[in-house]
Amino acid sequence: MKLQNMTVIFSIIVIPVTLILSAYIGVQIDTAHLQQMYDTKLMDATHDALAAFELNTINNKYSNNADSIRRDVQAAINTFSTSLATGMGISGANSSYIMPYIPALVFTLYDGYYIYSPNEYTYEENGVTKTGYEHILKPYIHYSVRYKTALSDIVINYSLDNYITVYGNISGVGYIAKSGYLIDLNKVVKSGNEVTGYRVTNTYTLQTNIVETLSEKNEEGQVVTRQSDSVKKYYQEAYEFTNWLLNEVRLQDIVRPQNAVKSDGSKYEEFAGDNTSILNISSTNDPEDRASAFNQHKREIMRISIQENLNNAIKVYNEHSPSMGTHANFQMPILTDLDWEKLLTNINIISFMEGIPVGTKIYNNYAIVTSTQNKQYINPNSIYFIDNTNTYHRINCPVLEQSLNSGSNLIGYKSIDFRKMQSTVNDTTYYYKHPEYACYTCIVNTLDEDINVNELSNVQLQAYYSAIARERYDLDKITKMLK
Repeated sequence: MKLQNMTVIFSIIVIPVTLILSAYIGVQIDTAHLQQMYDTKLMDATHDALAAFELNTINNKYSNNADSIRRDVQAAINTFSTSLATGMGISGANSSYIMPYIPALVFTLYDGYYIYSPNEYTYEENGVTKTGYEHILKPYIHYSVRYKTALSDIVINYSLDNYITVYGNISGVGYIAKSGYLIDLNKVVKSGNEVTGYRVTNTYTLQTNIVETLSEKNEEGQVVTRQSDSVKKYYQEAYEFTNWLLNEVRLQDIVRPQNAVKSDGSKYEEFAGDNTSILNISSTNDPEDRASAFNQHKREIMRISIQENLNNAIKVYNEHSPSMGTHANFQMPILTDLDWEKLLTNINIISFMEGIPVGTKIYNNYAIVTSTQNKQYINPNSIYFIDNTNTYHRINCPVLEQSLNSGSNLIGYKSIDFRKMQSTVNDTTYYYKHPEYACYTCIVNTLDEDINVNELSNVQLQAYYSAIARERYDLDKITKMLK
């Protein structure tokens, strides 16, 4: 009898606990599943937005015009909201339903970024002025910083590569405004004032005084050739700009982290006591070396700028989310070092989503998608080289290396030149500037993302650095007007 009593008592206690635990575990499983689904939908929508941005910029000959870039970004935002709404199963609704859960979208571009986030606006209702909040695309923010000393005050706009714009007043010089690429003057080979070579490795000097024969197909399918001396112009103008910066106006004496000031004139705590001469270009501070002091400081400036402006956007979102129909208190996720590496080295879209209930939790996450095919930035890893078999390769492809000899005429082009282009005459007609086939080995095998130039032959080195120089020089920039 005692055993039966204990069995009954045990059943009364254990069965309810088991049922509760089972229900709790079921809810947690459903929550994890729903959260994973939202992660996928957010990533998919961000991918769609980037695809729209790439497609618009590739087929827009004015894609580096400021107004045109803004329109392309706005179109990408529209694609994002539509894609996300469809993925969430509310395709019949407009973006006004889903966007209140989006604290911000960030588009990191070549020399700055856009933030799309809520902002205040006023409207009239029954003769009464009221305040509302809606998402808008904020003005473009350059990767810029001000350096101030007792007698000099200048601003530098940085970019993803070694291109900068400087303007301001320098003691003893006056007002300056100029743009250009920075290079290591110690690597320059000259004949008089003419640059004829550039030492790209310890054992190889690039021949810069060359004229390349470039070819591509036009909209009618005809092969068009042209002569390009952009490699020569790139190194000549980069030499003149760097020489002017270092030896004429001596900006390296001013551009030090401890001299950097914010918009309100206060110093950056991050740079207190750092007297490094960022623009003192040398073999140990090569602006094309990722580990150089120049690049480390530049990236820190870019990171601080994005972080501060994004935090301000999130603050506005949190303060006024009820006006947009949510009660979210968005907690900014901590971006990883890998995330920042993406954001500071390429074109990206980063999207944040928060406030949607997912089981026992509130959804809070972000997605980052990197662009490899756009007109904004020439990534050295996204230049392809055509061999004599009508195939294009990455420069470190083993198949390409086997087909080369000392007399090979190897020419590289940016990756978007191999994509399908829309005709400017007929919107329904498409063509390829370069209809060559992609190398099977490059597609199937995972080649190193960072190319080891020390493993390349002289023919590969000449083609690789020539293509980078040409494509960088030919890249349209808003600030290129400053000479």
